[in-house]
Amino acid sequence: MAKGVGLHEDDVKGRILTVAAELFMEHGFGGTSVREIGERAGVGQSSLYYHVRSKGHLLQLLHQSVSQELIAKLESVTSSGRSAVDQLREVVQIFLTTVESHQSQVTVYLRDGHALSPDARAEIQRDRDRSDALVDTVIQRGIDTGEFRADLDVQLTRLAVLGMCNWSYEWYRPSGPRKVSEINDYFADFVLQGVLARPRRR
Repeated sequence: MAKGVGLHEDDVKGRILTVAAELFMEHGFGGTSVREIGERAGVGQSSLYYHVRSKGHLLQLLHQSVSQELIAKLESVTSSGRSAVDQLREVVQIFLTTVESHQSQVTVYLRDGHALSPDARAEIQRDRDRSDALVDTVIQRGIDTGEFRADLDVQLTRLAVLGMCNWSYEWYRPSGPRKVSEINDYFADFVLQGVLARPRRR
């Protein structure tokens, strides 16, 4: 599996995007030049510009790849028919495993959106709104079925869950003491302790 989200290392454009994400993570979007991207990717400037229009276009493509993969996975969860508890566990897993497998792309996605053009930013915001709505669907379903507390604020609950998961891009390291599966189980249990409906006292 390539490190780039939805990309293949044997594809020139995919290699360019993967390298761009790595350099943007290391030096920031503003601190990375197109020349550096081409040199690390092993492609000349003419070849690079054949595949992408500009550095800003690279940033847009990276955002699109993360957004589209998240949406596809979340849509699969919400249409699965499983319990809201199981679906919320899967939501936590999706965001954490995406950080694990595509950390450079996720870092760019979460940190460098301000550098997108206005049109690209609006497009990515629509994608983010869609992924947020899918998470909200899981939380609302849990409330409606009685699995989750009736007094939950759906938006605040989603912000808490995603904030906890997304921030892992800052501290997660593959060589660290915890496997992603362990972090996923801990985070999911932590979240569920806060949202599960409590049995009524007699």
